[in-house]
Amino acid sequence: MKSCFSLVSASLMASAILCSPVQGETVKDFYASKTISLTIGYPPGGGFDSSARLLIRHMSRHIPGQPTMVPRNMPGAGSLVAANYLYNLAAKDGTEFGIIGGSVPFGPLWSRDGVKFEAVKFNWIGSMDRWTGIALMWGQAPITSLDKALVQDVTIGATGSGDVTSIYPRVLNAMIGTRFKVVGGYQGTSDLSLAMERGEIHGRLGWCWDCVKSEKPDWVSGGKIKVMMQLGMIKDPELQGIPHILDLVRTEEDRQIIRLVFGSQDMARPFLAPPGVPQDRLTALRKAFEEALTDKDLLSEAQRTNLPIKLTSAQEIEKLIAEVYATSPDVIDRAAKLIGSQ
Repeated sequence: MKSCFSLVSASLMASAILCSPVQGETVKDFYASKTISLTIGYPPGGGFDSSARLLIRHMSRHIPGQPTMVPRNMPGAGSLVAANYLYNLAAKDGTEFGIIGGSVPFGPLWSRDGVKFEAVKFNWIGSMDRWTGIALMWGQAPITSLDKALVQDVTIGATGSGDVTSIYPRVLNAMIGTRFKVVGGYQGTSDLSLAMERGEIHGRLGWCWDCVKSEKPDWVSGGKIKVMMQLGMIKDPELQGIPHILDLVRTEEDRQIIRLVFGSQDMARPFLAPPGVPQDRLTALRKAFEEALTDKDLLSEAQRTNLPIKLTSAQEIEKLIAEVYATSPDVIDRAAKLIGSQ
């Protein structure tokens, strides 16, 4: 028995040594010969993809050892596929991290369908943007105003059931009485934009005003779209006169639900690493991320390509996630019923 115990102990010690960083190895030593894979939870061509690829072109030189960085698109279920991958399958040594939809970490509060992660256990890197979300309608659609959306059906395009494109219309239907009809199955921003232009759908919810201006400036300058409503925690000064969701709810509990549902826009394009990344490497990634977002070359390129940059730090995201998950169970339960309503 003693010899068996000794053998098991030795085996466990060997495994611990193999799984731990090499003693004395610096972050620079580790990354000098490595490639970092950045998982993008959406297909090529949209805002998330553009943001991630912009980061890749500039972040490496801020990481000790200047590793190579490569993109890896992994679309599916509004980036839930990517979130599950990062939590369960991605390497936990600091050579993989990714970008997902800001609402995805909030999803497990009201539904565990397809969810294989714990949001509070992710290692957050930071977010490249904060949003004022909008309900966006194609200008030629039969219904473009909130008043009409309260009495007539409005066809809205969406990606996965856990994405804001699906969640927001369901919540608004339940809370203020809109009649949004969700058509799912679209892969991302580019698909949704084409569907609007083709007349397949009347509009979409969950995109941000800055995003529309940067990705579709001709839509704005050409008057091709109508903003029906502002969604989120802040009002955009450019959208004066457009109804805001906070002005349409009456009770404090309703406001808490708005925070649960729309608060994710404060971390609109979040980057995250798997649990278990060694602390020194995580610290290096977070520092490099923030330095990249103040890098004059990145900012210059972002300006040329109309990509807004509004940093949310890893610490701010951690605080937001912790606060949201500490919400009263009664309020969460009501929010879950609203989000699950059809």
